[in-house]
Amino acid sequence: MTEKVIDRVSITKYYPETGQVELTETFPNEKFLWNADIHPTPVKNRNWGAFTFFMIWVSMVFIIPSWTLASVGLVFGLNIIQSISLVFLGNAIVLIPMIIQSHGGARYGLAEPQLTRSRWGVYGAMFPSWLRAVIGAGWWGIESYIITEAATAIYAILSGKLSVVAYTVSHYADYPFVLSKDFPGVFWATFVIVILLQILVFYFSPIKKSQPLLKWLARIGGLVVLIAFIVVWTTFMSRVGWSVNIFTLSSSTSSASILTILAFLNANIAYWATMAITMPDYVRFAKSQFSQIAGQAPMPLLMLIVAVMGSMTTAAALKLYGIPIWDPIVLVTLHMSSPANILILLSFILATFLVNAFANAIGPAYDIANTFPKYLSWFRGSLIVVAISLALGAWTYYGNAYSYIDSWLLTYGGLLGSIEGVIMFDYAIVRRFKFDLADIFLSKGRFRYWKGINPAAVIAFIIVAAILYLPYPGESIALDNSWLLSFLLSGAIYLPLMKYWIIPKYQPELKGSLLHGYYSEDTLKIFKMIKAE
Repeated sequence: MTEKVIDRVSITKYYPETGQVELTETFPNEKFLWNADIHPTPVKNRNWGAFTFFMIWVSMVFIIPSWTLASVGLVFGLNIIQSISLVFLGNAIVLIPMIIQSHGGARYGLAEPQLTRSRWGVYGAMFPSWLRAVIGAGWWGIESYIITEAATAIYAILSGKLSVVAYTVSHYADYPFVLSKDFPGVFWATFVIVILLQILVFYFSPIKKSQPLLKWLARIGGLVVLIAFIVVWTTFMSRVGWSVNIFTLSSSTSSASILTILAFLNANIAYWATMAITMPDYVRFAKSQFSQIAGQAPMPLLMLIVAVMGSMTTAAALKLYGIPIWDPIVLVTLHMSSPANILILLSFILATFLVNAFANAIGPAYDIANTFPKYLSWFRGSLIVVAISLALGAWTYYGNAYSYIDSWLLTYGGLLGSIEGVIMFDYAIVRRFKFDLADIFLSKGRFRYWKGINPAAVIAFIIVAAILYLPYPGESIALDNSWLLSFLLSGAIYLPLMKYWIIPKYQPELKGSLLHGYYSEDTLKIFKMIKAE
């Protein structure tokens, strides 16, 4: 394998006081691997602090699917305490790979697709990135649907047609589909407008300026959203005199099996599994590692809080109206007076837009732009995300608990778990958080592997996918444990392949062991582990 002759040490700047790494040279000749948008963020432009990341998570957690997540567990026979506890545990588990992945983004100023090149190869990285993009696009469609649901609810209030909604709710349990069922013309016209407005925001949020519009929307929107959810919770809790038995939501005749509990746990891990990969897209702008860790660490607690609030409010609705209305859009529309209900619905729209931008648009747009960086900017990538989202129509899964868990969360959770296993075991164990940054953008550099693809990553993914998705007796057990199983198995397959095959054959300049990590001489010099000549 022929490498480009380049002095990696001289063009890579390491800041020992913060642990940040900066690349001082551009690579315009690498037309398929580099453009200005994906170049490592200069340290002077890394200005997002812990508060920004915390408010990003506030804006992403306090959304409609999070509010309803604990209620989904009840459909599968869990009691409410089990359901709430598994929401917290699943999110605490996924926080671990999220922080590890974020370390790479914050250290090197890289977005996820470029960071993934070190594990999958400079061209092989396109596959996991596109997979993440498709899943993110599916979520983008779901969240755009929810924005439209809230906007149509405002139409129902202003037009005096709440009686139509009330009648449907009393005869129809799939609440997210109520408003599209009652007002199809208004609903789908609004859906188009919602999409166009989001595209407009993307256009005015350039990458090269650290996406200032999205940064300030996160700071302002997160607080507005938090206040709105607290208002909904306190309103309905005060109506029942702060006396509600959440166990009324649990089934008295059924109990969940161990497999069901594990399935719901894995579904909760999968809920933010896209973000466990995606966070470098944001933390590439972090001031320091402390900023990204301190800002993200409260996430499981935030999920616990919203699960408790949602469950208590649903139990209050059951006590007040005889129906456990778990969709807060429907509940607020029918049972809060104007203008309070309109203001709350507007805050729901803001909340859902923010999570749609941060969780489902920015990362996938990077992924797609990474495929042809010569022709695709981040904004053009976002337009392709929108097109994929519309083609998938993933919002059709959202209204039914079984399809939501089995056909959506568990299915894609297994795919992402395998990708995350390769990513985490490579970065934390093989490379010990250190690699040659310049090679991310070199077609004949140290991450070329076999024709730009790391065979170890591909083999690990294919074996795990076969175990999860090929039909055989007991295959459903594997799928119920999709994320945990795929994450651990992929790592167990990947590590020996790297040690005994890939590093000796394709990265012979790396020296070391799995116990201490593998480094090139350039890496040792850049990180001051040995003295540069």
